[in-house]
Amino acid sequence: MTPETLPVLDPTTLTESLRPAITAAAARAEQQGEIPADLRDALLEAGAFRLLTPAELGGWETPLPTALQTYEQFGYLDASVGLVVWNANFGFIGALLPPAGVDRIWAGGREPVLANSGQPGQAEPVDGGFRLTGEWKIVSGVNGADWVVLVGVSTDVRLMAVRREQVTVRNTWDVTGMRATGSHNVTAEEVFVPTELTAALDVPPRIDRPLYRGFIPALVFPGCTAVSLGVARRAVDETVDLVTGKAAMTGGTVADSAHTQQVIARSEAAVTAAYLLLVHTAGEVQGAGDGVTLRQRAALRAAMSHAAEVSRRTLVNLYQVAGSAALYRGNPIERLFRDGMAALQHANQSAQFLTAAGRVRLGMDPGFPLF
Repeated sequence: MTPETLPVLDPTTLTESLRPAITAAAARAEQQGEIPADLRDALLEAGAFRLLTPAELGGWETPLPTALQTYEQFGYLDASVGLVVWNANFGFIGALLPPAGVDRIWAGGREPVLANSGQPGQAEPVDGGFRLTGEWKIVSGVNGADWVVLVGVSTDVRLMAVRREQVTVRNTWDVTGMRATGSHNVTAEEVFVPTELTAALDVPPRIDRPLYRGFIPALVFPGCTAVSLGVARRAVDETVDLVTGKAAMTGGTVADSAHTQQVIARSEAAVTAAYLLLVHTAGEVQGAGDGVTLRQRAALRAAMSHAAEVSRRTLVNLYQVAGSAALYRGNPIERLFRDGMAALQHANQSAQFLTAAGRVRLGMDPGFPLF
């Protein structure tokens, strides 16, 4: 296997091929509180869950900037679908696990559906593996997953793959925004995880190719930010469609207002610039491989926090421009606003990481593990 023989993903072709299925399932997903099985199967068949999976396992092994472009486009189509696609793209664990573990997860060549949580649980070393105990909150898409990849902390930090039936899913996702992600809590009580189903984050990957070199958590962190930017971009388009036909109290349309014109132009420019910065910093981190620096990682974190601020400000400004029309469920801006604001609550987009990035720039320790 060489870089020249790896498959090439076209994000636009992938997302556009799934647009009809995503649109058709949107109302059902909202009502059910999770992605319907038929849509999940369509995403699986199209390859939406194997963006970061090694080519040997049928994956795209796509560069991180391309994966972010894909998440952004899914977020544009549907915020919940975008977040579930991002959360399910943990196939890179196939590059970290020993062959015996890979064989168990990809048994018979069948592609698994994965879910994951980055919150830590306790992993007690025992003969042949670990006993994993803990509670992991907001695990998107867990009910449709075959395997759940959880973080376990022992003498080191490990990714631990457990079958969905080995954990207890608590029905905790009682929300209005991002409802269709089905992000329930997961608990485990001394679940045995054999060593071959665990991967230490401080050990070089088994598959030594560009995507898997360097700081592995960077393959995960920025995905939710790309989804949020997709939601914000869709909100701009939907607001443009609304205001061009919405009557203003002073006559004419809302689009005739200089304030509206400025909000639209400012929002579109800010979202586009934030997206380009995110993709650029992600490319810098991946391109550095094993030589990635803390400052490059901090730049990616800063780009994420900046993009979150831009997306939040954009959603609020567009919601105000839309006026009372945005109150009604039949208006797409209503769902975009509550889904987008919910997505922006993700811990990876916390403003605390902007502070940490500033600390790094000033020569200090970031103050966060796995930064």
